[in-house]
Amino acid sequence: MIDDDIELGQVLTPALRKHEIVLVQAETPHKGLQMLADGGADVMLLDMILPGTDGMAVCEHIRQSTGALRNLPIIGLSARADLTDRIVGLERGLDDYIAKPFDIRELIARVRAMTRRPGRGQAAKSPTGVVLDELCMVARLGEFSINLTGMEAQILKALEEARGHVLSRLQILERLRRPEHADPALIDTVIYRLRRKFRRSGFTGDFIVTERGRGYRLVGDSA
Repeated sequence: MIDDDIELGQVLTPALRKHEIVLVQAETPHKGLQMLADGGADVMLLDMILPGTDGMAVCEHIRQSTGALRNLPIIGLSARADLTDRIVGLERGLDDYIAKPFDIRELIARVRAMTRRPGRGQAAKSPTGVVLDELCMVARLGEFSINLTGMEAQILKALEEARGHVLSRLQILERLRRPEHADPALIDTVIYRLRRKFRRSGFTGDFIVTERGRGYRLVGDSA
């Protein structure tokens, strides 16, 4: 966790340990990034308001890095967490966003959802032509490929496993085992981000269909 709130870390550390989640806190971005370089992490909790910098700058630095670090699941923490803030955060690379103050049970649920990454099997090609590489956290469409964050991979996996069925935003949230009060609009934002990533890679088509009033399905699946 990169957060300069020492008291928060002192409260969270023993509470999370009871659920077999080990929290290591860094009070500054520099220290946090150094710790990641030295030992890595399964999930990062990132405060959006840090001394001397913006939390999103740290997130973007990680997303632009090379190697496995760029795919690290990042959960943003902020007292500013209206819908606009959450959407902007997701568009810029966050996997999730939690408003402070938060219930410890919600944090645990979000962390576990982020660590429930796709399995470590070989890359599998769906009937739609999308290849989801669950080991490297990469999605491919023909010659085009994109790197995935944890939530992006989970949503693609959910759509892939639907096989012929349209999934509503709430159904996708359920498959991701998100908290019941999670905002369905977050699904729209992540799917928008997936589409934008493939467009930037040079892919000009669309691989996720929006069924108005119903939800989403992968191209090639029948409703």
